[in-house]
Amino acid sequence: MSNSDHRLALRNTGFDNASLDALGVEWMALSDLQRRVAPEQMRLPERLDFYMFMLVTAGSGSHMVDFAQAPLCAGTVVFVRPGQVQQWQAGSGLEGALVLITGRALQPAGARPGEAWAPTLDYSEWPAVAMLPEPVALEMRLAMDRLQQDFQRFDHSALDAVLIRHGVQGLLMRLARWFASMDRDHAGQPPERAVYRLFLREVENGFRQRQSVQHFARRLGYSESTLARACQAAEGRSAKQVIDRRVALEAARELVHSPASVAEIGHGLGFSEATNFVKFFGRMHSVSPLVFRQRMAVGHPAF
Repeated sequence: MSNSDHRLALRNTGFDNASLDALGVEWMALSDLQRRVAPEQMRLPERLDFYMFMLVTAGSGSHMVDFAQAPLCAGTVVFVRPGQVQQWQAGSGLEGALVLITGRALQPAGARPGEAWAPTLDYSEWPAVAMLPEPVALEMRLAMDRLQQDFQRFDHSALDAVLIRHGVQGLLMRLARWFASMDRDHAGQPPERAVYRLFLREVENGFRQRQSVQHFARRLGYSESTLARACQAAEGRSAKQVIDRRVALEAARELVHSPASVAEIGHGLGFSEATNFVKFFGRMHSVSPLVFRQRMAVGHPAF
């Protein structure tokens, strides 16, 4: 991993290991990461340009992803996607196994364009932190142990590279299978769940333009009330609140990631007046954009 700092000391963390760059996968223990990164750097927020998967194997602590903090203990998985902001928090005897994965490593070696080789996994819908039941945690631990062994034996051959990449895919598919089973158990009305997912994808594509619920309903061919029911069933929020939450998340990311001014960030998110953006951010985060930026630059006590 490599880090670069701007005036807010945010770590922009990229996959940068010369010996593993072609492979695009790196396995390490959490304790290895702690030895490689200075404590004062660990406590600062960072934005990743790769996927990070971590299975907690011992101890307790917490982890922050996109400014939401979640507890960690043995059996917890953390999955951070490129572009998300994470921050390491204090832990007591916390240990875990990490896999860093570039986007290209998730594509099979030698595959032809458009060739289907495995089910498509929609990582955008995965929670950043999840507590696994004991049988699933054991299954994931065994898969991680096997991946560690393959990684330690990696000889830079094409065969070993494919073996490791398939191991990573298998790991993620096992997690996807559990997420899918949980989704089936708690989805409620399947049609509403499908509408909700379509709505989230449209919001992701259009949130910067500050589009209304009516706009998205028209784009999807549903009524506003249908979107409202789908969002309420899925996460207990109105469709408007779902849109606002996505805008507020991007605002928070850019405040710690970008050197742009508050007014520039607000304008980029569809606010014609900086005062309106400041009011919106304060309503969503209970603090002004400048104070939020200052707090995240200072960071919090870590390991």
